Amino acid sequence: MDKPANFKMFRLVEIDAFDARRGYRRCEPPGIGVHMGGDGIKPEAEADFWRDRAGGLVVRFSSLGYRLHFAAKVTDGGPVPESAMPDSCDFVADTLFQWVIEGVDDLPNSVYDAECAD
Repeated sequence: MDKPANFKMFRLVEIDAFDARRGYRRCEPPGIGVHMGGDGIKPEAEADFWRDRAGGLVVRFSSLGYRLHFAAKVTDGGPVPESAMPDSCDFVADTLFQWVIEGVDDLPNSVYDAECAD
């Protein structure tokens, strides 16, 4: 299935784990979750959003005890502006869903492929 054109505007770059209590501020929305069936109450995986001190968007994926940390960027490498948060949330939700399907013990293929291309 082809992705909407706006999905090509964003990318996730893996970063070291961060302590969100140290100089980060929550975004609006503060996070999203994806459900894969089951009871539909507790998400299968979650992504939480913060802005770092420089205004960059950072994202933490979590599921089944695994955690991955990313800087979310626009394709040219710049920070995701507030005005693009709705589209970037859609992009992150799609990547989060992909991560669950592929197995949460490794990077989603789209992130891995993008990092190998750099």
